[in-house]
Amino acid sequence: MVENESPSPSTQRSLHNAPSSVEPSAFTLNEESQVRVAKPPPSVMSKRRMYRVIVDDVDVTPEDIVDPEFVTLDEMITHAAYGKARSRSEAVLKFSRSKSRTAMDGTKVYATTINLDDIHIDHTLNTEEGVEADDGDISLAPSAFYLPKMNPITSYPPEIFITLKETETVFLFELPSVSYDKGTPEGTIIEEENTYYEYITVGKGRNRKMVTEETQTKECIKQTRHTLATRPQKKNAESFASMWDMHDTYAKIAKTLQEHEEPDEMVMYQSAAPHLLRKKRKKVAFSIDHDSSHKTFAEIASTPQYLDAVMLTERVLASLEYGKAQKRFRGLIKMDPLSLDLVYIYTLRPLWTFECEETAGRPIVSISVNPKNDNIMAVAHGKYGFADAFNGTVCIWCTKNPCKPERLYRFEVALTSVGFSEKNPNWLACGFFNGDVLILDITSYEIKIIAKSKRDTNPCFEPIWTINWRSVDRETEYVMTTCQDGRINRFQSTKTHEFICAPMMRISTVEGKLKGLETAKTCLKADVPITRYPAAVCMMWHRNCENCYLVGTDEGCIHKCSTHYLNQHIDVFRAHAGPVTDMVQSPHMNILIASSGADNAIRLWMEGMDEVIMTLMCPTAVTGISFCPVNATILLSASGSVLSVWDLRRKIHMPCAEYTFPGNVILTYIRFANQGHNVFVGDTWGRVHTFHLEDTPIPPYYQWKLLDEAIRKALCTRPHLIRQLDKLLRLRSRERTKKSL
Repeated sequence: MVENESPSPSTQRSLHNAPSSVEPSAFTLNEESQVRVAKPPPSVMSKRRMYRVIVDDVDVTPEDIVDPEFVTLDEMITHAAYGKARSRSEAVLKFSRSKSRTAMDGTKVYATTINLDDIHIDHTLNTEEGVEADDGDISLAPSAFYLPKMNPITSYPPEIFITLKETETVFLFELPSVSYDKGTPEGTIIEEENTYYEYITVGKGRNRKMVTEETQTKECIKQTRHTLATRPQKKNAESFASMWDMHDTYAKIAKTLQEHEEPDEMVMYQSAAPHLLRKKRKKVAFSIDHDSSHKTFAEIASTPQYLDAVMLTERVLASLEYGKAQKRFRGLIKMDPLSLDLVYIYTLRPLWTFECEETAGRPIVSISVNPKNDNIMAVAHGKYGFADAFNGTVCIWCTKNPCKPERLYRFEVALTSVGFSEKNPNWLACGFFNGDVLILDITSYEIKIIAKSKRDTNPCFEPIWTINWRSVDRETEYVMTTCQDGRINRFQSTKTHEFICAPMMRISTVEGKLKGLETAKTCLKADVPITRYPAAVCMMWHRNCENCYLVGTDEGCIHKCSTHYLNQHIDVFRAHAGPVTDMVQSPHMNILIASSGADNAIRLWMEGMDEVIMTLMCPTAVTGISFCPVNATILLSASGSVLSVWDLRRKIHMPCAEYTFPGNVILTYIRFANQGHNVFVGDTWGRVHTFHLEDTPIPPYYQWKLLDEAIRKALCTRPHLIRQLDKLLRLRSRERTKKSL
């Protein structure tokens, strides 16, 4: 029954469109709706509240789907982020004027149309209030990464048709109530089940072990389309940061906080008397820039940050003066092989000279180039004569700054040799005149010792003439040294950070007739019960055998030793009539070895042959030799104050070019750089001369073939040596074939 005195036309239309499953007589109108009808055109929800649905005298009117306690958006707002704070509006739900449809299975289906703009979603406060958008100079800019194309949020259709269907009933748990007559088989089964149920709930069965756990439905957080953020617009902008800006910024970030200790009155340990305990120091973090304005220049000049900045500034300023020389040093300016004025005169073009006031007049005893960075080299200054009185100095030079050394370390004892580590390029091993060995960390401006030998483990008190690094595996590396007393020692750091010395070999005096160089017979001597040990002046690791090394002594012999045999050498031959000063191995032919001695000679030896291959004579004692890495037949030698350039394929009776240094100076060191055409020469005045070798013949593709032809040309008058050479080369080729297989 429907009670309404004067329903409005909209009310009649709503009654006409009511679902057919509810009879018209089942609707009852509220009397208060008469007052609301007279008001201005209400919304749909206000019209909906005018009606009450009564079925069989029971009010079944559905409740409002919008809770008035929650904050809602206004009807004109389409995005939650741009709504007004704490605003409220009524939700409107529009039902389409479609009649209910019945599915084939009898399920009732209702068709509704929901306006998405009218859905009420919770929103937050406006986070962009008072912020002006910078959209003045927005231009198209490429995206930083690929994103799929997305339509704007406001481009969805105004209405979406949704079909609601009733699903099948799913029984999660069912416990039916069953009753049977007592005495029947079914009743007997029911009695047994009831007895068991009482046993497990009330009886003794309830004392069984049970575990109680709580379960909770997994919370699923969903996201609506109103909470999605639109892709921000991009614009092009220009910015510039120099290398100085980036260096200062990262240095400031890395050194922003430092630990500063302040005394604290708190006592940490109460196990002893208070007067026996020292005060705890509390670490306080502070910024470096906080106190930098109150420091003097003397305090700032000693900091590593200032020294690093000065070092970089000096490199930049040095590039203005030595820019062309540095390009030539790095191979950016090369010789034109098609030039018409090309003449093979073996020119040594001077690039620069490493010298400073602190090392003026101090002889150079050793030079080592960093294996990882060819621009960095370590120069050791000691004493050339036994009666000289000089302290030890180590200078770290960089080819980017030839004006001043970047590190300078002073020692009380004169140095004899230095060597860089291959696995740790910042570690520099130093040998001293009193037999000490230590490892320096060149990253520090002050002397920072990584390891140092001790007198209780190091039996050597004589000068350390050579120092070399050798790796056992990928992590372990040790130092090999040769001494004046013939000892060959190995120094290695242990887990307890001790630098332990282990004897590897001791060279003994060779008596009798030796293979190699033939010398005059010595006078008859009376047997004296004493053992003499010659000095191990130079050392070189064998390139073909990892555990073998060659040692040159001051009696002119070369000993071939192995790390597996600690008491005797493998082979020995006499190379010079005086002390052996230097030994090098050809980079293009592993079996070719060159040695220099105090007998004014440079001799070339072939491993496996007892006789000398070539002999190059110099005016005075030869102090150093070096093979050219890019031209197999070029050899440089230092003899007194003369620097000689030899080319084995042109002539061997005299050098192709000679360069004499002015003054009373003696060249003590000579080596080719890894680039090939650059040469480092050290002298007794504490200078390191850098030259660039030019006007040389163009090297062939197969370097070893050119060197083999030059050797055969020199042995043309000794055919038996050529036959030995052919036999030796065939044997080497067979060994290489077996290794490859």
